[in-house]
Amino acid sequence: MNRAEHYIGIDISSEYFTVSILTVSGMKTESLDDFENGTPGFQSLADALERKKIEAGNCIVCMEATGVYGEHLSYFLISRGHSVAVENPLKVKRAFGISKNKTDKIDSARIAEYAFRFSDKLELWTPKTRIIEEIRVFQAQRELFTVQKISNMNAKKALERKFHRSEKAIQMYDDMIKKCTENIKEIDMAIISVIQDEPEYRQHIANIKSVPGVKDQLAFQIFSVTNGFTEHMDFKKLASYAGIAPVPFESGKSVRKKTASSGIGPGKIRKLLFLASMNARMHNKQMREYFERRTAEGKSKRLVLNNIGNKLLKLIISIIRNRRPYIANFSSVNPIFLKKS
Repeated sequence: MNRAEHYIGIDISSEYFTVSILTVSGMKTESLDDFENGTPGFQSLADALERKKIEAGNCIVCMEATGVYGEHLSYFLISRGHSVAVENPLKVKRAFGISKNKTDKIDSARIAEYAFRFSDKLELWTPKTRIIEEIRVFQAQRELFTVQKISNMNAKKALERKFHRSEKAIQMYDDMIKKCTENIKEIDMAIISVIQDEPEYRQHIANIKSVPGVKDQLAFQIFSVTNGFTEHMDFKKLASYAGIAPVPFESGKSVRKKTASSGIGPGKIRKLLFLASMNARMHNKQMREYFERRTAEGKSKRLVLNNIGNKLLKLIISIIRNRRPYIANFSSVNPIFLKKS
């Protein structure tokens, strides 16, 4: 990414946001007044930048990922041609270490400095399509109803074990469990309906589901994580992002721990990959033979299932790239043989 003349750091909350501007010539940082986190505040920021002759082409705006708080502002800035980077708060925090001083102006100034120092590593934010955003909303709702359903089921079991039972209370839990189940089914149908309207997405999902052990939810999660099969299409990076890639733990000559997955990253995709690996162990001959061979060698079952998850993810990425469904017992032709032919 090319160097900009101005780096704008934004510390944002639910009600307002604070802006600091680092100007490269002179290396001076100026903090502006707080702005309302809404359309009037967005316009006030645009007017302030215009008065300072800061244009979209000579600045980079950086803010921390704060969920929905910064979403509308990001869309507003993008619509006006600005380059926007949305960074992980942990990365910004690590760049400055431990500090006792903390105010909104200090935080926004640090974000601006962070953007300047790491401008060559910033990844610009791009708006998501309507379909991707809609599916992500459905997925968040589904997760919420799933948690509620499990919570109600556990509460019902505890109630049934009591000496003095309340049949009315148990029935209320049954009703809530039934309602959550209905909502989950309705959400699944809604996601399928949205994807059916896009032939390319529909074909990719069908190809992914052709892999033994892979079901709807994992296919939908891959769709969401890769932003409609357009990003994070490198298997190793995606496996690392999901927290299933093997990570060595070594230091000097004395510290030698077993290589293991980090377990850091979105828990949903990791959970779905684990469930898919269990299904693949039962329904995929190659995976079943691999599981039996590795466990017979003394490897733990969970480790082998994690390895199967890595194999499945690598296979899914290959299927997406090649735009072809899974073919059982597929074997590639040796390139040397093709060259001789």
